Amino acid sequence: MKQVARKSTRAANTWFAVVVAVNIIFMPIDWLFHKSNSLVGFIQMIIQAVRNHHFMIFGVILLTLLACWLVIFLVALFFYWLNYEIGKKDYYHK
Repeated sequence: MKQVARKSTRAANTWFAVVVAVNIIFMPIDWLFHKSNSLVGFIQMIIQAVRNHHFMIFGVILLTLLACWLVIFLVALFFYWLNYEIGKKDYYHK
């Protein structure tokens, strides 16, 4: 079960890394079409909250990110656990 938790933690972290990487890759295309990038807006919102001493907003942002990570982690945990349990009863896996 420990391996299942490690795999799902890695999957949740990888998901966030992929989202950030895709936002960074598509940032020039967004600038080309004069659109605002969600990653840039998110970073600007964090800087503005810290600069104006609105640490409650900063805390809400962090809690929202943590809640999103937790949802992704739980979904991955369920599917890795299901794969682990089904794999234990697999007769052809030797």
